[in-house]
Order: sequence, then structure tokens, then C-alpha cells
Amino acid sequence: EVPKESLSDGNFCADDEEMHGGLCYDTCSKLTSGMYPHRQSAWTCCKSDSCANAFGSCCRHNFGWCSGYDIAGMREGNKVCPHKPGACLNNEELFLNVCYKKCSLLTNGNYPYRVASATCCKRTDLTCLVEDGVADGLSGQSLTSDMFDVAGGCRDGSAGTPCKPHMPKQALTEK
Repeated sequence: EVPKESLSDGNFCADDEEMHGGLCYDTCSKLTSGMYPHRQSAWTCCKSDSCANAFGSCCRHNFGWCSGYDIAGMREGNKVCPHKPGACLNNEELFLNVCYKKCSLLTNGNYPYRVASATCCKRTDLTCLVEDGVADGLSGQSLTSDMFDVAGGCRDGSAGTPCKPHMPKQALTEK
């Protein structure tokens, strides 16, 4: 499931992302509804390329670690950290700058959130630290299996799609 990206637009990120400082971010235009379309930093979007006062009305800031304006495009996952150029396959999610097959697909939606290379979880909180079904009284919400440590190309019949987890592929975003 190779994503349909513009391969000759000079953008080495996915089509819903922009490059800044060597990483791919969700576009400031989208994050600010077109009001501040120019990225100045991981956390700053401005009305123009050069604002005299980045902390004045010319710019908006939304600080956070892998949140606020410091996120990758939504195609790579919800509130995922910015990443190196390239993209994952359509049936993959980005986790710590590596593409894995989506937990939602691997678990039929039962454990949709990836929390480790081989662990999927029902939620996005500390209950993911404990395995679901363990008789310890902690009510864990995660499931770990080596079957989850795969990329989206496993058993799809195509030699061009990887089975092993991989970095985002630039060949998917630019020729």
C-alpha cells in the first residue's frame, strides 16, 4: 500500500507535511487554518517568512514535545513527533521515527495505539505499562507480541514493500 504522493514537487516529506530544520512537520498553514502559514521553528508559525518580532502579533506559538505545532502530518499518525524526510506505507504508523504496521490493523482495532516496537495498547496512558489479562490487580491495557514488530509489507506479495520495520522512505515522497 504505497501512498500517493507528489513525487516531483521538491518536498521530501509527505504531501501533508513541510520540511524545517531537516525534519518533517505538519504544515503551519493547516495547523493555524491558514492564518500563520510560515514555519519559523518547531513551535512557531508566522504570517510571513520574516517577522520583525517573532513574539508579537506576527507569530503564534504552541509549545510541546510532539504536540502543539511540534507534530508530523496526520497521515503519519495522531500527534506523532516530527521525523526525518520520507513517508511510511498507508497501512503503517510512525513510532520513534520507524514505520510499523498499524496496531489497529494488527489487533482488529482492539489495541489501536503503539507504545513499543512489539506492544499495542487500548489506551494512551500509564495502564499500557502492564499487560492486559495479567492477574496482578493492576488492570493493564497492553498486549505484546513479536507479530506486532513488523512493517506493512509483510505477506502482501510485493517485493517493493518492506516486511521489517524501517525508517520513512524518501522514495515514497520524491524522485
